[in-house]
Amino acid sequence: MELINLQSVAAYQVSDHIGRVLDACSSSEDEALTCQRWLREAPVKRYIFQQLYGDLLTAASGRRCVDVGGGLTALTAQLAARHDYTLVDMFAHDDAPGLTRLRQRAAFNAQVGDWYDVPLAGKFDVVIANDLFANVDQRLELFLRRFLPVTRSLRLSLTFYPEPRFYRTKRVDSSEFLCMLAWDGPQTARAVSTFSDRIVDCDLGLFEQPVSSCYANGRQVCLVELRGDLAEA
Repeated sequence: MELINLQSVAAYQVSDHIGRVLDACSSSEDEALTCQRWLREAPVKRYIFQQLYGDLLTAASGRRCVDVGGGLTALTAQLAARHDYTLVDMFAHDDAPGLTRLRQRAAFNAQVGDWYDVPLAGKFDVVIANDLFANVDQRLELFLRRFLPVTRSLRLSLTFYPEPRFYRTKRVDSSEFLCMLAWDGPQTARAVSTFSDRIVDCDLGLFEQPVSSCYANGRQVCLVELRGDLAEA
C-alpha cells in the first residue's frame, strides 16, 4: 500500500518515465484525448500510472490484463502491443474515432459499458482500476468480490477526502436528483478491511493519516494491490 505524497511525486519527476514514453509514442491526434491531456497536465497522475502500469510497459509481457475505466491514451496501444489487453470503459470522455485509431495500432478487446454488466470470461494475470473507486464508482466491494476470484493480482488507486465533499447529480434513468457524498478515509478502509489478508503490505491506518494533498481539491489517493485467488502460494 502507498499513500501518495508530494515527496514521492517530486522524486518521480526527476526521470518522469511515463512522460518520456508518451513523448516517444504519441501522435498529434493522441494529444486531443482527454485522459492523455490529464496525464500531460498532472505529474501526480503520471506517477500513479507508473506505479500501477509501469512494469507492464517495460519488464513484463504476454500477460492477460483487464483495465477497468482506464480511458484512452497513447499508452493504451503500448499496453495492447505487449499484452492480451482488455479495456472496459464507458468511454464518457472520448469518442469512437479515438478508440478505432488506437486499435489500428495494436489490436485489443474494447468492452463499452459498465464493468458490472460486461461479460468477461476466463482468468487474468492483472486487473487494474485507476481513478475509479470510490469517487466515481462506490461499488468497490462488489468489484473486489467479482474480480479477485479470477485474477492473480488486482491493482487499485483509491480516492478519498479528509473533509466532506459532495456532488449534486441526476439519475440517467429518471428525473430524480441525488446528492452523492464522497468517501472519507475511514469509510474507504472499512470497504477493503474484509480483504485485508489479501492486501500486499497492508496498512489500513494510511486511510486515517492523510498527508499534504497533491491535488487542488484536497483529495487523497492510496494505491492498493491485492492478491487474487489465482496468485501463486
